Amino acid sequence: MSSVRTQPLAEVVWWTDEQFCVRCPYCEELHRHGLNSSSSTSTVVSRDYPRTSRVPHCAFATTRPPYECSFPVDYEIDKPKARFVNIRTLMDLQEDEKEESDDEASLTSLLSYLALTDTKKEVFFDHSTEEITIQMEVQEPFTQRRILHAISDCCMGDVKRVKHYLETSPDKSIFLHGKDTEGDTCLIMASRERTPAMVSLLLENGAEVNASNNNGRTALMEAALWGRLETVEILLSHGANKTLRDTNKKRALDLAQPTRQNRDERHIAAGGALGDSSQKPLYNEDVVNRDADRREIARILEGGQSGSGTDNHARMFELDENFFRRSSDDLLISYYSMPRSRKTVAVLERDGYFPPKASMSGWAHDEGRYLTERVMKISKIVGHNLRLDDRYDQGQPGKFYASHAEKQLIAYFIDRHVFLQEDKTQNPQFFKRIEHLEHEISVMVDRYPDVRKFDQLRKDKKELDLQLLDKDDRLLGNEYDEGLVKQLKEEVATIDRELVTLKGQREVVQLLRKEKEIQKCEDNWKLHERLNRLSERAPTNILKRATILITAPSYKVCDDCREFNRRINQDLGLSIQLYERTQHY
Repeated sequence: MSSVRTQPLAEVVWWTDEQFCVRCPYCEELHRHGLNSSSSTSTVVSRDYPRTSRVPHCAFATTRPPYECSFPVDYEIDKPKARFVNIRTLMDLQEDEKEESDDEASLTSLLSYLALTDTKKEVFFDHSTEEITIQMEVQEPFTQRRILHAISDCCMGDVKRVKHYLETSPDKSIFLHGKDTEGDTCLIMASRERTPAMVSLLLENGAEVNASNNNGRTALMEAALWGRLETVEILLSHGANKTLRDTNKKRALDLAQPTRQNRDERHIAAGGALGDSSQKPLYNEDVVNRDADRREIARILEGGQSGSGTDNHARMFELDENFFRRSSDDLLISYYSMPRSRKTVAVLERDGYFPPKASMSGWAHDEGRYLTERVMKISKIVGHNLRLDDRYDQGQPGKFYASHAEKQLIAYFIDRHVFLQEDKTQNPQFFKRIEHLEHEISVMVDRYPDVRKFDQLRKDKKELDLQLLDKDDRLLGNEYDEGLVKQLKEEVATIDRELVTLKGQREVVQLLRKEKEIQKCEDNWKLHERLNRLSERAPTNILKRATILITAPSYKVCDDCREFNRRINQDLGLSIQLYERTQHY
């Protein structure tokens, strides 16, 4: 009998007009695929988004069949990112956003690293000059740098040999402060191993406790990742900074957590391969004891966070200001934090798996401020004249009535389920604003000598950087000109110093602000164009119906909110119902 291997299901987390993201059923990581990828067994061209197969982007690609990608029925529009999101996979969505943030952090860190000149001279193990002669019984004797043997002894935990090396070698400073090609110091290497005595020896001899490698990892972070409890305690006693973050924005505390990412990192670092059971790790961890130590490490690192005591007090204070209301059959408990008794609270209910969404009238809170602005804009689109209140509008006609909880939730619904005309068409304001700013910059370059000099220096530096990129390559062999490379680096350093000085000038500060605004306009322009394209790919199953439940001090929905809701339903083809549902006690 032949066995049929079925395709596992991978639920789509989010998708744009060009790609989508799924949670891989094999490795449990998030994978991205093109909507019209050549590796698919079907082409997604309709707005119904049928199921489609994809090959996983992980080690299981060669050992498992493609998975079937399922697009959701319950989705929202994420306009700030120009994509659709699956509301049933909100946790996956948060993780993906964190990974995107981590990617940006890594890129920023890399760019900062590349931007460095010779302002800080790093020491590497390769700078060591002391050599020893290795005697062989069969082969001819040969020489080797002594520091390599000391590094090996350090990783093996041979305290006696390393102590002797530190007492006798002229390269002691290089051993303590130098780095390998990965940026690891001896202290970072030792902190991964079960050698707390070695860590103590290095620290007592002056090793930098907070030195980091190319990935921003410190000794404390590595010790936390590998569950070296005693090492963590030693590092902390020598002033290790537990608030530092690596290039992925992870602290030592994060690396001590029992997450899949941390587990996979240890597996790969130990020589294993994800998805390949035949490749066994060279190091087999005592999982039970190491996990217990990692829990204790997390407790130590978390317990000393500043402000932890005030956090508990703040939570109690907030609870004292909250109220609960329980129905007579104990099936309903309503809860909301109320700064004043005259506030209106509303809850948006939608069919399907959409979670309830609560709102409170006013604009003092961040979301209230944003949604109030959206209500005012949407009112203009549908032709609704907001009622005026001279006492509370604060100089913006209609702002008070725009801040009502009912209207805020209507605006929330529109933001996540409706493409307005402005979302479907190009906005010429981006181009006009960029053109205006570029003209202002051109005038500043002509008018102000400091701005003109700053602009020219940046062009000169760019040209020198290109030359340096071409010339500073050891692979050139005999053509490598060390003198020319040194000269180019000195010229770049001179320009950098001049640029730093000019950046403090008032006109140059204004120039940089305008350039930053241009970049922001260009980014928003591209995002708006993506949103235009996304509106053309909207699924046919558009949510149009919703119910908003309200509890108001007046026990009724205000007339202006009812009229606003009527205009919204009429102009946008929606069916949003408003109900005042306060129970009298």
